[in-house]
Amino acid sequence: MVKHIFCDLDGTLLKDFKTINKEDIEALKKAQDNGITVSIATGRLDYEIKMLMQKYQIKGYRISQNGAVVFDDNNQLVYEKSLSYQDIMKILEALKGHHIIVFFQTADAYIVEKKHPIVSEFEKSQTFITYIENMNILNELDHYEFVTISVWAEEGHNIEIKKQLDKILPKHVVTYVSSKYTLDITSAVNSKGNAIVHLCDKRGINLDEIAVIGDSQNDISMFNITNHSYVMIEADEDVKRHAKVVVNDVKDAVYHILNNR
Repeated sequence: MVKHIFCDLDGTLLKDFKTINKEDIEALKKAQDNGITVSIATGRLDYEIKMLMQKYQIKGYRISQNGAVVFDDNNQLVYEKSLSYQDIMKILEALKGHHIIVFFQTADAYIVEKKHPIVSEFEKSQTFITYIENMNILNELDHYEFVTISVWAEEGHNIEIKKQLDKILPKHVVTYVSSKYTLDITSAVNSKGNAIVHLCDKRGINLDEIAVIGDSQNDISMFNITNHSYVMIEADEDVKRHAKVVVNDVKDAVYHILNNR
């Protein structure tokens, strides 16, 4: 019987990076009222998850940056894994020549070298996100603990960038397409699936008791650890094939879970 739901944000609960359907939130809260722990697993930063969960009174775990940072339901840090300085330099070298915007992510901040107009406009459209501009960031890389480096590219271009980076970067560094505009680069041990398994081991939760909901390549690791996996109908076909059930929205996934308990 499902006792835990881990839900992705962008493309799943969050539409167009900012909109949450009332019906989806109501369904998640109904699941919570029925004794199911509702948690968030996303490529976004922890403070964004925390603000969203507080706003909608969701009380589960927080998995951010594709499993690189994990907090439990008592707001205690469970796991954090950063990139080495050497790996950051290799990533930046591999990204040279691409028409992109690079975001440096610590456990609790997004840092950009320059707030280009598209960055400022996106920031204004968001409820939970703020970018820090640091014109000297490339000279101060060793001053920070970066968990993830993200790339913003023209729609669909991130897939081509991923293919190129996967041929160049060391095996202990992985890339995730997290939306049609974004690519995340982090340590290979960091994934949503690994984070959930780690939590389940610490809390004595059987993987048969969890359900996961997502839509992108960075959700595949979640889909692969449980038979209760739900994918959005708009997802790419290569993502869909890893999940057990295709749904129209989060609401449909939640009610399928509740009706089959």
